Amino acid sequence: MQTGLLLVVAALAFDVDLPTSLDRWFTFGWVFVLGLATSALLGVALSAVPRSGRSATAVVIPIVLFLQFVSGVYLPFTILPGWLQNLASVFPLKWIAEGMRHVFLPDEFRFAEQGHSWNLAGIAIALGIWLVVGLILARATFRWTRRD
Repeated sequence: MQTGLLLVVAALAFDVDLPTSLDRWFTFGWVFVLGLATSALLGVALSAVPRSGRSATAVVIPIVLFLQFVSGVYLPFTILPGWLQNLASVFPLKWIAEGMRHVFLPDEFRFAEQGHSWNLAGIAIALGIWLVVGLILARATFRWTRRD
């Protein structure tokens, strides 16, 4: 519901052009669902890292901010050096961001991506791999109570 409300406000209040084709909305749907499931599982796994609720923010926020800056969320992906683009490509947020750029940006923007194309198959594969990794890590690390 929050995402739907965000899209409505973006279109009405900020004149953001929403996709007009069904294939773009379909891409939005599968990238959104796969990205949400992957992020949720990785979040559960990451919850095992902080030693307490008080330290959770100090542990998680730097990781999240770093990934947002190198994944093309806040900065254009193309201004990053090649080695940093390659590093960002290891993490799922880069793939989610690329999928959303495909949905919301004109097709000419594909030239600003690595490989100069929207790599939808690569996005699906990368997020699928991270989904499995997240499932394994969440299963291995999640506890209702701390071990110590």
